[in-house]
Amino acid sequence: MAFTIKIYEKNEYLYSLLKKRLISFYPDAYIVNPYLDRQDYADRFSTYTRVIYDPADINISDIPHSSTSPIRLTEDSGIIDCSRLIQLLKYNEESPVGIRPVSGSMYAVLPFVYSDERDRFIRDFSSDLQDADFNVRLDFTSKLRALWKGSVRSNMTSLLDACRSKKFVPEDILKYCNMDDYGFLTPGSTTNYDDVYDAGIERSKALITHAADLAHSKSQFVNVLAVIEGFRTQDLPELLCSCDKVSILLPAKSAEEDIGAQDLITMLTKTLGKERVSVVYMSNSYGSDNLEDSLDNRRLVV
Repeated sequence: MAFTIKIYEKNEYLYSLLKKRLISFYPDAYIVNPYLDRQDYADRFSTYTRVIYDPADINISDIPHSSTSPIRLTEDSGIIDCSRLIQLLKYNEESPVGIRPVSGSMYAVLPFVYSDERDRFIRDFSSDLQDADFNVRLDFTSKLRALWKGSVRSNMTSLLDACRSKKFVPEDILKYCNMDDYGFLTPGSTTNYDDVYDAGIERSKALITHAADLAHSKSQFVNVLAVIEGFRTQDLPELLCSCDKVSILLPAKSAEEDIGAQDLITMLTKTLGKERVSVVYMSNSYGSDNLEDSLDNRRLVV
């Protein structure tokens, strides 16, 4: 059953993150922003409409009277909790909506450690992924940092080229993969050292979106692990917005490293949400350290 979700949010970037997050749970919904989409074409094909509003942008009294039970975007703390929004959208007594089941998960690892430490973490991590039909690893790295070299025809370069096609579907990722020593299906490394970066950030975004769709497919149980290195910090939020969990690997907890990593941790926490981001210090037996409560929690998307 098609329905419309209207999000009254003037921050275009925040709206784009919310839209990507909600569409994975409600693939049949039309998601629009009345501030950006002046024409209500979606309403013509919808059986009903739900409204999410940002109290910083609009008063509930200014929302059209035809809207049923408008949902406040932020909590009193200013945090945007997507899990709360999903539940409120789901339990609409007048027009119930079935939530899309998620079989697998999309993981990302941001390593700031030596490649052998990174791959030890991934090896240990893979032991928790035993129940899936497939576990896929995608190395968005230079050829020098990729662990498994793969074949000439089926490699990361070929996969990045293939995902440009409009005919490309998420399941096509599996066609470019072979089994590595850790039990992951992977295309391996690129043909040339910098093919991931030469292809451009939009190509990596497209492939990660396809990978997330594969992980969230209802037809099979697939986990995807993306190893992401060498990208500009400002590109990371959009690159990672489709991921369910993001692990940042740091060498050790020290004052100098905390200062250098704090901006990155804060930025990703604000855009992805505290529950989706973890920091792992490799010197602590790969233990995960909780983020400090002092992080600015304004308008987190979790």
